[in-house]
Amino acid sequence: MRKFIYFLVLFIIPMLSDAQRWKHERLSLYGAVGTNFFLGDLGGGTKDASHYFSLRDIDWAYTRPAVSVGFRYRLLRDLAVKPTLTYARLKADDAESESYGRQARNLWFRTNLWELGTQFEYYFIKEKNLGRYTFSSYKGINKLSAYISLGGGGFYFNPKSELVRGDGNWVALRDMENEGESYGSFAAYLSIGLGMKYKIDNRWSVGFEISNRYTSTDYIDDTHDSYSGIDNGFADKHLETIIEDDGSVTVTDIRAPAYPAGTPLRGDPAYNDAYLFTMITAYYKINSVFSMPKY
Repeated sequence: MRKFIYFLVLFIIPMLSDAQRWKHERLSLYGAVGTNFFLGDLGGGTKDASHYFSLRDIDWAYTRPAVSVGFRYRLLRDLAVKPTLTYARLKADDAESESYGRQARNLWFRTNLWELGTQFEYYFIKEKNLGRYTFSSYKGINKLSAYISLGGGGFYFNPKSELVRGDGNWVALRDMENEGESYGSFAAYLSIGLGMKYKIDNRWSVGFEISNRYTSTDYIDDTHDSYSGIDNGFADKHLETIIEDDGSVTVTDIRAPAYPAGTPLRGDPAYNDAYLFTMITAYYKINSVFSMPKY
């Protein structure tokens, strides 16, 4: 009987310790590097965006870097909040699209984007503490956790383009009002994402996260709706196209006459712009004093 009680105590104490330890390990520093994909009116892949995660409209040639820093705080055992500051370079070019209509439109842009926001992470595969002597320490599967994230925040953007593709002279577009309307340089976003983490030890974890940002603006790429009739070299760059008898289309390098004001199809006003992050993440846990024994 004594052996049974002794075994029971050794079995229960680690469970109680693990159940309370997260309260003393709430705070972690966070850093991430990765890539972003712009999902707006310009550029794109072989198909139109699906407006969910929009993976089918990604232009892989214009993958650009992103970096993020912040911290993570566990509100509950399986719920955390993560404020972050993120920098990304967004870029798109109609010339890289496989859509003849986009190629003929012949617009391109880039912008630096600074984002400040917060996301909430719910762990549907729970984080586990690594004991010193328990069998779980030697099972790699116990080092994995996974979460779904929801969040939001704001960002700054300033779209630019070149008068001639490749000349290297990038000019800010916002003040030109290329569609006859003004827009601001700040906007809001909502995000949804999935992530996973692998615990290296009781301090360090690494992981991977993919998240989509749905924004409150359709002007990240300076393109929203109809042509304005403005002839400044930036508002209308569309090219002449040749339609053969067999129905094939050839987009030439010849600049076509400017469209009159109100001509549609410069952009699609039905949907706002979005962008997608894929990030490799790292966490460093900052523990408070924890007096319970480790097993």
